[in-house]
Amino acid sequence: MKNASPVRGFISSFVNGPWPWLIPALGVLLLFRGYPLGNQFWLAMTDMKIASGDASFVGFENFSFLFSDPNYLTALGFTILFTSFSVFGSFVLGFGLALMLNRQMTGRVIYRMGILTTWAISSLIVGYIWRLMLNESSAGVLNGLLEPFGIGPVPWLSDPNMAQVSVIVADIWRSTGFTMIFMLGGLQTLPNEVLEAAKMDGAKGWQTLLYIVMPLLKPLIAVALIFSTIATFNVYELVLALSSGGPGNATSTVGFEMYRTAFGDSMNAGLGLIGRGAAMGVSMFLVTLMFALIYIRAGVFARDLD
Repeated sequence: MKNASPVRGFISSFVNGPWPWLIPALGVLLLFRGYPLGNQFWLAMTDMKIASGDASFVGFENFSFLFSDPNYLTALGFTILFTSFSVFGSFVLGFGLALMLNRQMTGRVIYRMGILTTWAISSLIVGYIWRLMLNESSAGVLNGLLEPFGIGPVPWLSDPNMAQVSVIVADIWRSTGFTMIFMLGGLQTLPNEVLEAAKMDGAKGWQTLLYIVMPLLKPLIAVALIFSTIATFNVYELVLALSSGGPGNATSTVGFEMYRTAFGDSMNAGLGLIGRGAAMGVSMFLVTLMFALIYIRAGVFARDLD
């Protein structure tokens, strides 16, 4: 009986608190996020194949194989390079466009819509668009423009280095619109009083940007970088349509290698290595989680935490 009162108090606080309202949302989250993630981890520790459908527990065998698989290591190296340059390039361009379109100018609504369209288009469609543009014959848009100047044909997709640059540029083109609209929304919420005070104090444009605008937008910048990093690291549709991971494995990302291992080339050979592909998916999850933690630890949320 002595413990009845604390128990009743706990039940009362639980019932009258926010938890009953959160339970439906948490249930949906666990169903559509928690279960697939848990199933992914389980598949990564099995030898499941499409051909047999059977799955035997193999522990961390699939993960140990990844670190000795040259195709995976090549894909991981390019994915890190691809993500770093793409996120940096799209952020610089997107933020620059946001600063420009935040000013009063003729036709800025049309410019915003045009730039945002590049992000709204499916990554698969973007890949096919750029594949047509980078066609190495004179029918390709870029080589057709360079031909009158005696340049070309440029091996945009047949040379490994050029192919890597082409894929990175295509992804920057695709994702700049997201960063632009994200940062533009943040710029339009900045208090005009602070900006006017800085102007009256004699601050130049770059000083206002570095010492007032950027610090105020730190939390928003962090969110934009986290979203961009996660989306870019997981890209595979763009690579599938643009270069198919070639030439060789020069432009193969971890996402594309996962698809090819689980459903692509392996399936054509009668294997379909679902377990090994799931292990690659888990590695993608862990790396993107690491990126998010790095951004947070860097202090980008400092203003919110103070």
